[in-house]
Amino acid sequence: MMRRWGYTHTDGKVYAILLLSEEPLTITDLVEVTNLSRSSISASLTRLSRDYLVNVRKNGKTKLFTPIPAFLEKFLNQPKEILEKEVRPLKSLTEVILRESKSQEHKLKLQEVLSDLKALECVLSKIIKMEEEETECFKK
Repeated sequence: MMRRWGYTHTDGKVYAILLLSEEPLTITDLVEVTNLSRSSISASLTRLSRDYLVNVRKNGKTKLFTPIPAFLEKFLNQPKEILEKEVRPLKSLTEVILRESKSQEHKLKLQEVLSDLKALECVLSKIIKMEEEETECFKK
């Protein structure tokens, strides 16, 4: 799941261990459990902290890491990211190529692609709207 969200295998492993741990862990604890290098663990914790998936607390000179369960939030962001980062740019590019195409056969193929992308854009927009409405329900 974490890889689908753009995280590395190491990020997923570190996050999973933190989620399953009964108490906050240090980098040293994570190195011992994962057999990964200290620098790999540190890089993962930096990414996870930046994205508000891990909380960092100091106990003297020691940093303690605690997971922040955010599966729902991450899941709900996916349709928006797919729409903005994939569908709309591909739709725009297809429109440009369609306008510049000379071949009628190629234009027909591109119009089919464009039609599919517009339908996908519509579906994703509806999902996003539903999710926003559901999120409002959770707040009440």
